[in-house]
Amino acid sequence: MKLSQMRYFSASCHAGNISKAANELHISQPSITASIKALEEELGVALLHRSNRAVSPTPDGERFLNRCD
Repeated sequence: MKLSQMRYFSASCHAGNISKAANELHISQPSITASIKALEEELGVALLHRSNRAVSPTPDGERFLNRCD
């Protein structure tokens, strides 16, 4: 687990959208998506509910977000 992955996850949750988080962090959206997916694989849980244009944390994501902030 990398600090950058935690930062990307936190920013995505707070922005409610990965593209907005990417804009705020000055990084590409695919980089954030790949980083969060790798984090989910490492932890073995889904951290985000994904829809067409929005993301929200799952219950496991909420617990992880509390540790990130």
